[in-house]
Amino acid sequence: MTVIRSAIEQSLIVLNRTNDSMDAVTRRISTGKKINAPEDDPVLWASAEKGRSIAEYLSAVNNSLEAVAISIRGADLTMETIGKHVDQMIEAVKNYPPYPSGDTSAERAKFLDSFNGIRRMIDDLTLPPRDDLGQYIMADPGSLVEPVDTWSVVIDEEGRVRTIQKQEVHTGPAGLDIPELSEGDITTTGLPGGPLDEAKLNDIIANLERAQETLSERRSGLASDAAGIARAKAFNDRVATFYTTFAENVEQADTDEAGAQATSLELKRELAIEALNSITSMHSELVGLLR
Repeated sequence: MTVIRSAIEQSLIVLNRTNDSMDAVTRRISTGKKINAPEDDPVLWASAEKGRSIAEYLSAVNNSLEAVAISIRGADLTMETIGKHVDQMIEAVKNYPPYPSGDTSAERAKFLDSFNGIRRMIDDLTLPPRDDLGQYIMADPGSLVEPVDTWSVVIDEEGRVRTIQKQEVHTGPAGLDIPELSEGDITTTGLPGGPLDEAKLNDIIANLERAQETLSERRSGLASDAAGIARAKAFNDRVATFYTTFAENVEQADTDEAGAQATSLELKRELAIEALNSITSMHSELVGLLR
C-alpha cells in the first residue's frame, strides 16, 4: 500500500508540473512572449528591463538634445540676420556721402542715425529672454543678470557632457567690436561739421569687414557644436534601438517551438493522467482483494 501511495503522489507531482508548464507555454503562444513576469526567468527579465531602462533614458537625453539643437538653430538664424545688418552698415559707409562736395548736417545726421540704429538692432538681437540659452551664448555678459560662459549638456547614457562654447556677436569689444559713431568720427578735424575724412571712412569699412570675419568664425564654431549635438543624437538613437530590440528579443517567444512544446506537454499530461488512473484502479482492486 505504501508503494502504491508513493506512486500516486509521484504521478500527481508530474501532472501538476506538466500543467504548470502547459500554462506557461499557453501564455507564450497567446501573448507572443516567453517572459511575462519576473518569475518566468528572473535573469532574462532583469536583462530586458535594464535594456528598456537604458532606451528610455536615452530617449529623455535626446529630447533634451533636441531642445538644445532648436536653440542653436535659433542662434544661427540670428547670426545670419546680424550678418545682413553688418552688410547694410558697410553699404551705408561706402555710399556716404552721396555728394562728396555738398553734404549737409541733415545728411550726416541721417547717415549716423542709420548706422547707429542698425548697430542697436544687432545688440537687440543678442539680448535673450531669460529661458533661451541659445541667445545667452551670443550676448554681452555685462548685459546679463546671470552671465553664462558655457553651456554644458548631457549627451549619452554614461552622463558624458558636451560643452556649447560661448560665441559673442554683440557690438562690444569682446563681440564684433563695432563702436557707435559720432559726427567727429567721420571728419578730418574730429569736430562736428568739419570736412569729411576719407581715411576714417575707410577705417570704418575695414573694421566692419573684420566684424564680418569674426561673425563667420563664431558662426562656424556654433555649427561645430550643432554637428556634435546631431552626432550624439544619432548615436543615442542607434543605441536605444539596440537595447529596445534586445529587450524584445529576450522576451519574444518562438511560437513554433512553443507549439511543439505544447504538443509534447499535452502528451505527457495524458500519459500522467493514464498512469494515475492505472495506479488508482490497481489500488482499488488491491483493496477489494484484501476485504
